[in-house]
Amino acid sequence: MKPFVVLLSTLAVAAVSVTGRAQTTATVSITPTAPTTTVAPSFLGLSLVTSETDYVVGTKTTANPYFLKLTKNLTNYSNNYLEVRELSDKATSIQLTNALTSLKNYYNTMASQSTYGVRYFIGVDFADDVASDGTSNGTAAAQATTIYNGLPPGSILAWELGNEPDYYENVSPARRTGTWNYATYKQQYENTVQSILNLGYGITMDAPVFSGSSAGSSPIGTTANTQDFITSEASHLGLFDLHYYGGNACNGNTEAADFLMTEAAINKSTMISRPNNIGTLLSTLHTAGRNNARIGEMNSIACLGQAGVSDTFQSALWFLDEAMSYAQAGVSGINLFSVATTSYYSPFTFGHSGTTPSFTYSLGKINPIYYGMLAESMMLQSNAALLPVTLSTSKNIKAYATKDSANNVRLLLINKEETASGDGSVTLTMSGGGNASLWKLLVTGNNYAASDYTALTTGGDTITLGGQTFKGSTDGSIQGTQSLPTVVPSGSNYTIPLPHTSAVIVKIPLS
Repeated sequence: MKPFVVLLSTLAVAAVSVTGRAQTTATVSITPTAPTTTVAPSFLGLSLVTSETDYVVGTKTTANPYFLKLTKNLTNYSNNYLEVRELSDKATSIQLTNALTSLKNYYNTMASQSTYGVRYFIGVDFADDVASDGTSNGTAAAQATTIYNGLPPGSILAWELGNEPDYYENVSPARRTGTWNYATYKQQYENTVQSILNLGYGITMDAPVFSGSSAGSSPIGTTANTQDFITSEASHLGLFDLHYYGGNACNGNTEAADFLMTEAAINKSTMISRPNNIGTLLSTLHTAGRNNARIGEMNSIACLGQAGVSDTFQSALWFLDEAMSYAQAGVSGINLFSVATTSYYSPFTFGHSGTTPSFTYSLGKINPIYYGMLAESMMLQSNAALLPVTLSTSKNIKAYATKDSANNVRLLLINKEETASGDGSVTLTMSGGGNASLWKLLVTGNNYAASDYTALTTGGDTITLGGQTFKGSTDGSIQGTQSLPTVVPSGSNYTIPLPHTSAVIVKIPLS
C-alpha cells in the first residue's frame, strides 16, 4: 500500500469517488478543421518605465544580463519581435538620454541573439507639452527628435502621447488643472500630434493611452469619448492603446485573498477595456480603417499589486486566462507592466550594486506570473491561430485552443477551483489527432496562495512548467529535466488529468 499512497499524494491527479474512479470535471470538444481566428504575431509584450531603465534593462555602459535572458526566454516561441512599451511621460532629459543608449544596446543584442529581436513604442512628454494658450510648446517634438536620433532605424513603432491623461487631474502633482475635459484634451492632443508630424519622421501615434477605467472622477475616458477619439483621430492613429487592471490596491484598497481566481479579475466591470467589452471599441476602430490595438499596460492589481495575491501562483493562472481572453476579443497584443520599485506584480526584479553606470546586477525575484507569460507564448508559437472550443463544466475551468502552422493543436485548460473538490479529469473529444503531450503548470500543494518567488533559495514552494522550474536559477535559465506525460486517445477521446489550482497545455499533432 505504501507506493500507492506516495503516488497519490505526489501527483494529486484527481478526486477519487467511492468507486475509486476520478470524477470528470469538464468535457471539451474541438473540431480541428473549423475556421481559425488569427492572433497577431507580436501578441505578448512588456511595459516598462523609461526612467527606470538603469535598474531593469541596463545602464548606458553595462547591460543587465538577467533581463536579457528572461526576455529571450519569452521569445523562444515568438512569431515576431517583442513589442516593448516605454513609458516616459515625465522622464527627465538625463534619464531619457541615458536610457536611449541602454535601449539601443538592448535592441542590437536582441537582434543578434534572438530570431526577431525587439521594437519599441515609446512615450514623449505630453504632460508638459502645453503653452499658456493651450498650444504645443514643442516639448514633445523635441523629445521625439532626441529619441529618433538616439535609437536604431526601424526600432520605433509609434510615439506614445501621455500616460493615462484621463487621470491627469487626479495624480499628485496634478498634470492638468483648470478646465480639463475631453474637448480640452482632444485639442491639446491634436496640437501635439501636429508638432510631431511636422518633423517628418513617418512614425504614427500610440493613443489615447487611457486608463481604461470608467470608475474615476475624470469624465475623459468614457466609452463614448473613446469611440469619438478613434473616429476623429484615425488618420494618424498607428496604435490604439488602453490599459487594464483586474483589481485595485490604490489608496489603501485591498482585494480578496483569492481575487485572481475569480471571473471579476478577468472582466472587471468598471473597466471599459475589459475583454468582454473591448469588442465594441475594436469594431469602431475597424470601421475607421485601423486594426492595431493593444492593452499597452496591464497587470493583476493596480498600484504595484497586492502582497499575497499578485505575487502568488494564482497570478500565473490569471494571466493565462486574461491573455487568452484578450486574444479571443481580437486585440493585437498585451503588455504586462513591470516596475523596478518594490512591487508585487512585476514578473521579475533585479538587485544592483555600485554606482551607475557601473552597476553590478543580480537576479532578484522571478514571480509566478512569469510562468504564465512563458506558457502563453508556448500556446501561440508557430503562428498559432485560435480554434473554437466547446466547453461543458460546472467547475471554475476555462479552455482555449490553437492550431499552429505545423498542424499541431494545443488545448489550454485552466482549473481555478481552490480545493480538492475540483480535482478530476477533463474529457477531450477531437478526431484526427495522435498521442497528446502534457505541459503541466503546477505548484506545491495545489495552493493558489503559494509562491516560489525566492528564486535563488531551496525549500518552500515550487512552481513547475513541464516539470521544470526557475527555482534555484542563477542566470534566468529554467532548471531541471523536462517531464511531458503522454495521453493516448481512446478513439477520439482523451482523458486529461487536471487537479485544482493548475493548468495544462495539451499538444496534439494532427495526422
